[in-house]
Amino acid sequence: MSRTWSERAALLAIALWAWLAMMLTHELGHVLAAWATGGAIVSVELRPGWLSHTLVRPNPAPSTVLWGGFLCGWLAPLLSAPWWRIERGLIGPALRAWTAFCWLAGGVYLAIGGGERLTDTGQLLLAGWPHWLLVVVGVVVAAVGFAASRRAWTAIDKRLEAEPLGWRATAGWWLWLAVWIAGQGAAHGLLNGSLGQG
Repeated sequence: MSRTWSERAALLAIALWAWLAMMLTHELGHVLAAWATGGAIVSVELRPGWLSHTLVRPNPAPSTVLWGGFLCGWLAPLLSAPWWRIERGLIGPALRAWTAFCWLAGGVYLAIGGGERLTDTGQLLLAGWPHWLLVVVGVVVAAVGFAASRRAWTAIDKRLEAEPLGWRATAGWWLWLAVWIAGQGAAHGLLNGSLGQG
């Protein structure tokens, strides 16, 4: 079924938000793990459009900080489960698709990120984690995410066939995306300001 311009615009806003929210939950995991283990956070990059990262020096528990990003990126989206049943404006289906995307993206990143030393996977390899284990865990998580993602996007498609999305819902998604971008940028500024990075 062909989509209206309003539906295409809403799906684009949802996809952009899902990417930003995935990056945020991943970095949040690094930050929380660093704080919990006594690491000193040097800087955190959260601004939309920038490559997100968290620098910790000294880092007394590098493996914990690295795994914190993956685990938070996989588990934090599950906290949205109480809202998965909200069908209005695609809220529930979009949250399910985001959760699945976080699993898919995080699993792929863990499985194939070892080729670059500066990635989280590359750092886990330097910390002594077996490459085969990272690949196996990554592939399993990515497979779960892929299957859930297919279900979520199929549900979105069926929902749109049953009840087309109007311009108000599309405007709502773009407003939500704008608020999210502003909030994520503000969080970047506040967090780095507290670290003395400005």
